[in-house]
Amino acid sequence: MGKAIMDRIVQSYIDDFLKSQQIDETDKCKQFEMFASYCAIAQQYTEVFDLNDTLTGAGGDCGIDAIAIIVNGTMITSKEEVDDLIELNNGLSDMVFIFIQAKTSSNFSSGEMGTFGAGVVDFFSETPQFVRNQFIREKSDLVNYIYIKAVHFKGNPSCYLYYVTTGKWVDDQNCLARKNIVIHDLEEMEIFREVQFFPVDVSLIQKYYRNTIDVIETEIDFSQKILLPDIPKINQSYLGYVDCNEYLKLIVGENGEIRKNVFYDNVRDYQGENEVNLEIAETIKSASDKFILLNNGVTIICKKLTNLRNKFTLTDYQIVNGCQTSHVLYYNKERVNDKLQIPIKLIETLDEDTVNSIIKATNRQTEVTNEQLIALNEFHRNLEDFYKTFSGPQKLYYERRSKQYNYMTEVEKVRIVTISTQIKAAASMFFDKPHLASRYYGRLLKSVDGIFNKEHKPLPYYTCAYLLYRLEYLFRNKILPVQYRKFRYHILMVIKYDFSEGKVPELSANKMDALCEKILECANDNGLLQQETEKIIKMIDSHISDINDTEATKLATLVEDLKAEVIN
Repeated sequence: MGKAIMDRIVQSYIDDFLKSQQIDETDKCKQFEMFASYCAIAQQYTEVFDLNDTLTGAGGDCGIDAIAIIVNGTMITSKEEVDDLIELNNGLSDMVFIFIQAKTSSNFSSGEMGTFGAGVVDFFSETPQFVRNQFIREKSDLVNYIYIKAVHFKGNPSCYLYYVTTGKWVDDQNCLARKNIVIHDLEEMEIFREVQFFPVDVSLIQKYYRNTIDVIETEIDFSQKILLPDIPKINQSYLGYVDCNEYLKLIVGENGEIRKNVFYDNVRDYQGENEVNLEIAETIKSASDKFILLNNGVTIICKKLTNLRNKFTLTDYQIVNGCQTSHVLYYNKERVNDKLQIPIKLIETLDEDTVNSIIKATNRQTEVTNEQLIALNEFHRNLEDFYKTFSGPQKLYYERRSKQYNYMTEVEKVRIVTISTQIKAAASMFFDKPHLASRYYGRLLKSVDGIFNKEHKPLPYYTCAYLLYRLEYLFRNKILPVQYRKFRYHILMVIKYDFSEGKVPELSANKMDALCEKILECANDNGLLQQETEKIIKMIDSHISDINDTEATKLATLVEDLKAEVIN
């Protein structure tokens, strides 16, 4: 009976997940693969992401269901993003390679775990033996490109394997042996900072999914503190210090992995083994009792803070300053002793302006780039309010601040528009830059003059994001042929020219609103949008000789050819 209840709980989570992602899939095995992949990746990457960018597809998948590549806190899908991150961040840091295999079987098979592990080992091999489909080849090429840039590494990548079943993990000797063999084989390559292999059973996959929808809550002992005086719009605030082991409770998750989601209001990613971070690590090793004097400490903002004597419960919290300190402590946690204490500021507030001002003030010590602070600009605050004027099927949520809609269970995840998505959609549709959409959004932002001008009307920004959302739905559910998804940004641009008959108004003009209304009318009708997109697909076919060539999307000549054809 217990197992039946367990299965029913997992199925209810899967149903909720499919609804949130607007996926119409009836095959139970594929449902579980997608669900497990999403849950595992979300433990390391809590930004909104499209599963289509991670699922390997059937046949030639090397026993791997999904792959995610995260660099400098960004899920990347192109070599151009690697180059952009090197240029903008002066290197590559905090790199994570994630591999998932999911089985609906009710037990763990050492043989299948071995097959999965062998597939991952072969993925990194310089002389791979397994048959590879196009997706695996593309991801492998991307990883190889990252290693070619090893001179820019601020620490080697981490490699995480997740093997997921609906059974119960019982530390079976054969399964443990197989797991350890896989870890050993990957470590022998000497190309990783760390390798971890997570057997995920029915209980843990439930926790993983709840982590994606539940507000994070942690209790720590905070005895060494003072209550700060009353401050407008601050419910309560404290200054003090905690033992390192108490602090680690805030940043370490279910499997001992670092909780990426608590740093997403922090405007700087972990910078790897730079000079400052190496000094922090050295202090941990040789002068832990002086750490409290030598470190600026961390600032934590939470939406709810309760305490019983010295036990403090933090609910929905973010570490807005202290990302570097936290990561160095995490990577050196085995060396931590009882003498090491962390200075902290702990603040409870619901006021967004106050949160913004704290983020700006506490991150002034080192350079912060414009794209990292863009969420605090007035244009984006107004755009978020404009998105709120739509309802029903046209409802989207503009996420200026990462995870701001994460814990609203009524919000379908695919309706969330991140700043990165907004930049790519607007640059492609209204600035004719679809060939640059594969770039890191910070680089794209620098190459598009005039975007987010305060004189611009908000409707075109909403329109391009909504049209992209509708196209993604058609591709995700195979209503449109998925091999053309890589041209979705080109499709945005061509639709603009088609509906304007080549005469595109300025983004500040009233005529632009009229054009957007026409485009939205098409976007809201599955049949019309499918018909329009299929017409554009034929145009793309006439200019591209190999539809599987990933470089084709990056050609400026394709942009000009498509513009010329649709305008004429």
